[in-house]
Amino acid sequence: MIKLVIDTLAQLYAFYKQQTTLPSKAQPSQSQSQVIDHVLLLLIISTMLLEVEVRQRNLTKILRHDKEKVYLKGKDKIVPPFRFGVEDVATKMWFHKLAYPGQCLTNSHLDIIFYYLRKKGKYAKEPKVKFTTTDCLFFKTIHALYEKFIAQKKNLSLITAQHAIADYIRGRKMLCGSPWHLCDHVFFIIHMETESHWILGRLNIEERRVYMYNSLSTAMKDSAAIKACQPFAVLLPHFFALFDEFKKENKPICLDPFEVVKVDGLPQQTSNDCGCFVASFAEYFIDMKPIPPIFDVEKHRDRLAVLFYKYARMKEVEFIDSEDEAPPKGPKKNLS
Repeated sequence: MIKLVIDTLAQLYAFYKQQTTLPSKAQPSQSQSQVIDHVLLLLIISTMLLEVEVRQRNLTKILRHDKEKVYLKGKDKIVPPFRFGVEDVATKMWFHKLAYPGQCLTNSHLDIIFYYLRKKGKYAKEPKVKFTTTDCLFFKTIHALYEKFIAQKKNLSLITAQHAIADYIRGRKMLCGSPWHLCDHVFFIIHMETESHWILGRLNIEERRVYMYNSLSTAMKDSAAIKACQPFAVLLPHFFALFDEFKKENKPICLDPFEVVKVDGLPQQTSNDCGCFVASFAEYFIDMKPIPPIFDVEKHRDRLAVLFYKYARMKEVEFIDSEDEAPPKGPKKNLS
């Protein structure tokens, strides 16, 4: 746009300059001289603006490049990889993206964080909240089933006790999973692909409500977020009806969709920190602490990165492996 303005001004300046230099006895009037001066001034300003725009564009490219190229070639590796139960971390860049504000967290970050939240809840001596979580694969699985369910005009035969979602509900699909009928709350990691945005879902089984936590709340974003919660709200009641355990635990069984409720008054992100917000929203609820209106992203990121790094180094130095994090043992040898 600025380049187009410069080209137009340059043509105007050349035209007026040519008119005033044609062989003629008459000298250019004062108004003509003022027009030429103004056009020249606008041309100079526009050229300067173009230079600034080009510099900013180049700086943005450099910054984007630097975000992905933090370490020298061959210096990014962690050998041996840090073992975090559900996944191994083999690069320092994993910690860089976790520690620095504005960096998007990946499936790997959230799966590992929510694994340790599950572990914290499952093995705590006196857990404050009875809960479990899902992982990023659960979101993809239930969304794929929902698309098929809608395409086949709400075909209920797709919902079976043999489906992978049923295994999640039994608590068998993930490390440190718990049967849902023994929980009051289930946390969902939800990725809005069209928005490149993470949100948190929390199912209150007793209330039959899915609470939606969104750190980038606008009318458009909230509408998309509520839509992303629909597969959970529509399909899970049908899966719950397959299990007698929910009836035995006096959990409400009804085939009507769960209500989706937006949680208001949440702190809002100013950069690509939605993954950190999702993890922290879940942690605040689990610890029964109110979510503060002002959210220090840098502080939370630092805490997570330091905790995970120190924990991994401790396990490495002291040769510690939790029962569910240890590699599968081979068959026992017959020594007789």
